Amino acid sequence: MKKIIASLFFISFCVCLSFSQAPGLFRIGTGGLQGVYYPIGKLIAQGLTARFLGPDKPAGIPETLFVAQTSGGSISNVQSLLSKETEAGLVQADVAYWAYTRQGPFEGLAEPAPVRAIASLYPEKMQIVVRKDARIETFDQLKGKTISLDEAGSGTLAVLRILLEAHRLSEKDLKPVYLKPEFTVDRLMRNELQGFCLMSGIPALAIERLTSVDYFIVPVDPAVAERIQGQHPYLFPGVIPAGVYQGIGQTPTIEVYALLVVHQDLPDEMAYALTESLWSKQVLSLLETGHAQGASITLDTALDGLSIPLHPGAYRFYAERGMVSKQEP
Repeated sequence: MKKIIASLFFISFCVCLSFSQAPGLFRIGTGGLQGVYYPIGKLIAQGLTARFLGPDKPAGIPETLFVAQTSGGSISNVQSLLSKETEAGLVQADVAYWAYTRQGPFEGLAEPAPVRAIASLYPEKMQIVVRKDARIETFDQLKGKTISLDEAGSGTLAVLRILLEAHRLSEKDLKPVYLKPEFTVDRLMRNELQGFCLMSGIPALAIERLTSVDYFIVPVDPAVAERIQGQHPYLFPGVIPAGVYQGIGQTPTIEVYALLVVHQDLPDEMAYALTESLWSKQVLSLLETGHAQGASITLDTALDGLSIPLHPGAYRFYAERGMVSKQEP
């Protein structure tokens, strides 16, 4: 009996010890499975986990497990940060700015959202994909068509609304559907949808999956994009290069930078370690080999298109490298 009690005590002690030594959890909000936020966020989480649990773990920082979580997109990721359901998120620069300045979907906040940037990652591009047999060649011709605009909480839907307004249209002028791209591809191929929209990096898996239907990417008129930039400075004219998708030539569109964002309450030392590890050779190599968009994530462009202040821990990292002034504004 004594042996049984002793064994149970030993097992309980080991269980308690294992729980006390378990790594902390750091959740990163991303997007849908067939966009670019999720695969990029997953690579970042894998690389950071290897750093924070490995022999090169940042000094003085607890062991940490990083996890990429699917989500509705940029707006949802900000909301999750504010409710402390996640510790970081991938967020469009325009959406981050709206949260920080209490505009658009965040105008009801009592005070500016306490979101801070770790880095700018890469430019996202509006991709409006339609069946060729729908005979849609211009944005105005979306009128009356069955188009998925992504789901509520997505940056895609937020930018689509700006584009619709710029063309003196509204969602009511379309036959809108609100689905993530992973739920639209099969519907498009079955001709249940005539198109879907996606604000993401390139290439997007949802578009690459369109192997059994001829499709076209609707251009955004550069003049319209420039006019939008005048009102929304973090949205700017851009292009989808020829050859990104088979049979699709260079297409003018509208772009916005994707930011890695955290809550301002994240401890400075953790934010510094997060920033330093993000730009380590280990994480950058994983990004470069893991996804086509990963090669464009570089330290040289880490401050491009920032729309909200850097977290103080991140600021210190960039200041030490002469990328920002030593004195934090």
